[in-house]
Amino acid sequence: MANVLIIDDDKGMCFTLSAIVRQQGHDVTCAYTLEDGLKEAASIDYDLVLLDVQLSDGNGLHVLPQIRAMPSQPEIIIITGQGDPDGAELAIKNGAWDYIEKPASIKDMTLPFIRALQYRDKKQSV
Repeated sequence: MANVLIIDDDKGMCFTLSAIVRQQGHDVTCAYTLEDGLKEAASIDYDLVLLDVQLSDGNGLHVLPQIRAMPSQPEIIIITGQGDPDGAELAIKNGAWDYIEKPASIKDMTLPFIRALQYRDKKQSV
């Protein structure tokens, strides 16, 4: 079972993503601001962070390296309502697993989530 953190100011999106994560058998926590998300990410070891770009208190891409540097070194999937090819490239270069534009289908959200956790499991078992 993985620990997943969702950082997104859209409570409806958090609810939907939380349901997907729980359906896969994992624990999930939501944070609605970058500040709360960073505090939460530092409080326990997360395996995966789903990170929005545009939040009320800043840009998620700016904290991506900080989250990657947490002791648990979580995998990160960027979720955004404002697709930007440059932002996607920047996210991937800074260690994001994937960059998903909202609205996305459940399949489009679930597959990268599953693959990121499989990759993490393999990486940790080596």
